[in-house]
Amino acid sequence: MSERESRELTRREAVTLLGVGAGLGLLTALREQTALAESLQTPAAAQPVFPRGAVVRTVLTDVPPERITGATLIHEHLSMGSTSDSPALKFYKDLDLMSDEVKACANDGVSCIVDVGGLDLGRSIDALRTIATRSGMLIVASGGLHLKDGYPPDTFKKTEEQIAEDFYKLATAERWGAIGEMGTGTAVPMDAQERKVLRAAARLHTRTGLSIITHVSDGCAQCALDQVDLFEHAGVNLNHVVIGHLNDIKDQPAAAPLAIAKRGAYVAFDHSGRPDDPRLQEYVRTIMAVLEAGHEDRLCVSSDFANQKYLRKNGGPGIAMVMSTMVPRLKQAGVNDATLHKILVENPRRALAFVPKTA
Repeated sequence: MSERESRELTRREAVTLLGVGAGLGLLTALREQTALAESLQTPAAAQPVFPRGAVVRTVLTDVPPERITGATLIHEHLSMGSTSDSPALKFYKDLDLMSDEVKACANDGVSCIVDVGGLDLGRSIDALRTIATRSGMLIVASGGLHLKDGYPPDTFKKTEEQIAEDFYKLATAERWGAIGEMGTGTAVPMDAQERKVLRAAARLHTRTGLSIITHVSDGCAQCALDQVDLFEHAGVNLNHVVIGHLNDIKDQPAAAPLAIAKRGAYVAFDHSGRPDDPRLQEYVRTIMAVLEAGHEDRLCVSSDFANQKYLRKNGGPGIAMVMSTMVPRLKQAGVNDATLHKILVENPRRALAFVPKTA
């Protein structure tokens, strides 16, 4: 039998087994998924140079940033809800389920996931350690305070110095690899209590070198810019600031990301993974505007996972949904593999890498 006939026979057998339409579609999807994972593992021509002694701190151990050769999901939730006891978040209690879901992310080319839970989001550090151990995934735990409505009551009586000290003790005990998600509401100017807490996060950054990941509420562009102003005035290195939820901005959606990227902070499109989001193509257009302005080294994407309907177990795309929703759309828009490698691999690990300081 000729080689050509052999290939054709194999194709016919596959179609017979899988069904003509579904089979070919599945094979194509599997080939694309494998190709994407392999392209992320392929080093770019110019590798970033990290400072001597730089690490990415995971819940289990410090790793050299060069070890993270796949995508990093910079803004996700793998544990949440213990304080609010919300029925919608009960699935987070099933650590076998969460471990399986996280382990499956490796098939999409993911090497590292950042959990941006904190005190008022009910994140369990023990749960993250268990998930990391069972799944083999590199998991970075961050911490801090999310929004004013969820602050512990004594926060309002404490000074920023006292809050920063509280943060430091927790960061040490829980092995934080980042600070966040540090949030602000929609008040302009910024609420005084939230300003105090963000300044405490800035103090922790100065003391430790840890990066800061933020939450911007309800697409408030001015609020995002105010966060950058606060951190810059507090002496934070903007190379270690990730401003979050920027794809929620609806009025002139590219203006704030472009201004923030130009100042040197990372712009995070971290609500980009939901396959049923009607604004997906709008996100693509805004991301393309950032890339066309020359800021490909300032862009991160993630999905801010927090809904059980997207679990693989429930027929959804899984925690790494950004890889199957946003990434193919970016490729279709003309983003090449080298740029995707920057967005998915280089940028987040560069944002997270730091040289540990002795307090």
